[in-house]
Amino acid sequence: MARSVALIRRLWRELLGFGAVGVVGYAGDALVINLLYHRVPSVLASAIAISVSTVIAYLGNRFWTFRRRDRRETRAEFGLFALVSAGGFLITVGCVWFTEHVLGADSRLAVNLAQLGAGQVLGSLFRFWACHRFVFPETRQLARSIP
Repeated sequence: MARSVALIRRLWRELLGFGAVGVVGYAGDALVINLLYHRVPSVLASAIAISVSTVIAYLGNRFWTFRRRDRRETRAEFGLFALVSAGGFLITVGCVWFTEHVLGADSRLAVNLAQLGAGQVLGSLFRFWACHRFVFPETRQLARSIP
């Protein structure tokens, strides 16, 4: 328990920043998917919305949340971020696909719950873990100081 508390204290700013960036990305995601609803197929609308929110999230996380972390070459870093985001993307789009094709629900409410409820929550948990671990890793000195 003490180890978990120490870890949370050390990461509180990053957790809050990641959450704030996530809210902005979430708003962009919600706006785009609802603008595209019934104009293109739901899964395509989901893919476009996630792509827009991925760019928002990268910029917010690189230049605000993880700004104190060492930087890689920008293309390599964005490549890793895109790979991690692809995992979150598959989780989110998978929730929309499951809702539409397995559960048979394709109403605006069902698509929004799948995309913005289950998909974004599960995708965000995965992205925070992977970004923290692989995309914007801590320097070795700081990582060793974890109790």
